[in-house]
Amino acid sequence: MPPLSLFQTFEVVARRSSFTLAADELCLTQSAVSRQIKALEDQLGLKLFRRLHRVIDLTPEGRRLFDSVTRGLGEITACVADLRAGAEMPQITVAASVAFSYYWLMPRLESFTAQYPDIDLRVLATDQMVDLRQEEVDVAILYGSGQWDATRAHLLFGERVYPVCSPSYLRNHPELRTASDMLDQPLLHLDGGGNIWGGVDWRVWLMTQGVTGQPVRRGVRLNSYPMILSAAEAGRGVALGWSYITDPMLADGRLVCPVDKSLETRESYYVSALEKTADSPATTSFLRWIMGEVDSVA
Repeated sequence: MPPLSLFQTFEVVARRSSFTLAADELCLTQSAVSRQIKALEDQLGLKLFRRLHRVIDLTPEGRRLFDSVTRGLGEITACVADLRAGAEMPQITVAASVAFSYYWLMPRLESFTAQYPDIDLRVLATDQMVDLRQEEVDVAILYGSGQWDATRAHLLFGERVYPVCSPSYLRNHPELRTASDMLDQPLLHLDGGGNIWGGVDWRVWLMTQGVTGQPVRRGVRLNSYPMILSAAEAGRGVALGWSYITDPMLADGRLVCPVDKSLETRESYYVSALEKTADSPATTSFLRWIMGEVDSVA
């Protein structure tokens, strides 16, 4: 592969159709430009130009190479421009659970980008606990007491958990009236998630309602909360709903709460950032925005 500098010289000569004009643009002598073109032709084993009287013209091989070099240099130029723009644009990485990212954050991101068009926001959707001290994350939505080392945490909302199902499912199961009736229903279980969900599952929810028996029917286990709610909407069974996600779905009728019983845990969701970076302009903007979004629906 000939040196890139030879292709750059070739592009200028071909574009200007002149060794003299190319030399002026490249700040080289005409003889230096001619030597570089000859070196490129020798290495390729091809004639790239027809030398006519006081004019040069591309050979068919030269035309093909010029088209390719033009595209390549154009892509390099565009890439460098994007990289420079990205380096100059403030960036922020926000980590949240898959469900929080999908159901709560994504529908509101247009509002953030409208208010802060110069901030490059990146969302890391993960159901693994995030340690701001160990990972390249600026802000995290954490569940707990709000007390984390070297971390500044702002309360978003508490946790209220209740059963949900589709309206058609409830119509087809009129026997579903109390918490104990859940034992005779196909329950939709979320596998994984750990502390992201505060350890609340069907066993915990039923226990807090005074139900100690075992489910009679075989349930369905899924490792994605969006899949859980999709199954509930499709009438596949009864799921647990977290109020910050499912309250809007109850309001628009996609889901219903078959039993007026809920579990309110002692811990809550917080938007958190490290003390040492919490006052950066991008982080401050995001914290101001998300607290405003929470206040607007409170």
